Amino acid sequence: MIALSGDLRDARLQLLADQLAGGTITLYTEPQPETGSAITTQTALIALAIPSLISIVNHTATLTILPTEIAATGLAAWGRITSSSDAFVLDGDCGLVASDALFRLKTLALEAEALLAVLTATFSE
Repeated sequence: MIALSGDLRDARLQLLADQLAGGTITLYTEPQPETGSAITTQTALIALAIPSLISIVNHTATLTILPTEIAATGLAAWGRITSSSDAFVLDGDCGLVASDALFRLKTLALEAEALLAVLTATFSE
């Protein structure tokens, strides 16, 4: 087990927050490519704008995301976060709220033109 100091945890989170600020979370259908690899046959279901201001309090980065219209119908299998310059930041899996997936949703079945209401997203150290 590693137990980092609070200052170091906040510094690591700040590096992530700097990459996330003004970027985009995009949820896709299967298959998930290798980490950071090009999107090929996957359908982008929704693109969520990440705010430019991300606060870090108690070793947690919190971002508020506005409700967004779903662009296409399909099953959300994984997601990608890109920076404000569209550079790759991270990939993660999608799962239901009770799962340990990175992107947790009430349902994985997304319907075009419906509204996905996300209140907050958090990254913790």
